[in-house]
Amino acid sequence: MSAENTFFRGGARLVRGSLALAALGVVGLVIGAFLAPRQLFPAYLVAYAYAVSIALGALIFLMIGHAMNAGWPVVLRRLTETIVGSLPALALLFIPILFGLHLLYPWTRPEALSDEVARHAVLAKHAYLNVPSFLSRTAAYLVVWVVIGERLRRWSLERDADPSANVDRRLRALSAGTLPLVALTFSFAGFDWLMSLTPTWFSTMYPVYWFAGGFVAALALLTVLTFAAQRAGLLPEITLFHYYALGRMLLAFVIFWAYTAYFQFFLIWIANRPDEVTFYIERARGPWYPATVALVVAQFVVPFFALLSYRLKHRPPLLAAVAAWIFAAHYLDVHWLVIPTFRPLTPYHWLDAAALLAVGGACTAFSLLRLRGHAMIPVHDPALPRAIAYESK
Repeated sequence: MSAENTFFRGGARLVRGSLALAALGVVGLVIGAFLAPRQLFPAYLVAYAYAVSIALGALIFLMIGHAMNAGWPVVLRRLTETIVGSLPALALLFIPILFGLHLLYPWTRPEALSDEVARHAVLAKHAYLNVPSFLSRTAAYLVVWVVIGERLRRWSLERDADPSANVDRRLRALSAGTLPLVALTFSFAGFDWLMSLTPTWFSTMYPVYWFAGGFVAALALLTVLTFAAQRAGLLPEITLFHYYALGRMLLAFVIFWAYTAYFQFFLIWIANRPDEVTFYIERARGPWYPATVALVVAQFVVPFFALLSYRLKHRPPLLAAVAAWIFAAHYLDVHWLVIPTFRPLTPYHWLDAAALLAVGGACTAFSLLRLRGHAMIPVHDPALPRAIAYESK
């Protein structure tokens, strides 16, 4: 197999298109800063959390593959690393959120809370929910993710250039040793960035729910990228068995997302505590009720029944279409987590689209630029022949 034939040398038009969309999104955000400043930061946080959850889902998938010495994901490793490669850009893209902390998080100004009970509850959490502590933890999360993701990517690319490089032990040791750290930082980022938007409400299932959505969306994006790359002639090694493996994982984690969603809802609803049910009450009335129903249908009902089909998982165009659906549905999911707190009567705003274009366009261009000049598969990995020959019924 020739490594030269697998190098990614294109993508220039995609990069230009992504940068154009990002620029359009930035212009929209600048206009929104004057016309609707209170809607700007919630919209940006949704787009940011959406992108981060997918990048972290890909990082965890990559680490699990290394830790387990899994065979079939090897042929998809470079695409997974491409998604993970957006983390340095995402670390910088957190900076705009710093300017909106006081608009996003009530705990930054507890004295402004009119409800005395809520004010006392927030003040009781001040040792954890304060700006210096929040910023320190956020910096730690971002450093952990970027360092681990970059190290795994660099070692993987090292063997492309030097077939004799013995990186397997390092890749496996780092992945197995730091998976708990990535899981914990992922969880606490969910607590800090999203759940603390409503500091009087809490759920220990919340970060698991956020992880489940991000992980299945990462698998969905990987499926779409695999199909697009193969259709462009860049991944001829991919077989129907690889698509079937991706389809099975998509089905499993669609079910897992639904389980975490139902488990959280069921426990809170059956307990019927006033300080807990408010989260669901504000999402089950007015214009948010149809949005909640649409989320359940989009994120679970449609992909679940589609992915039950054995034939669909062996038909790459159809599987990619379902994966694209899941990828889009995850945005609705993150939007549903954040926006009701700020817009109880108007679920959607044009700034949502502007923020998504800005963050998504920037991450896409950055990841594509980092992929250029590198092989589309880890050409010298000793497990690659086993990955290409993978079969599953």
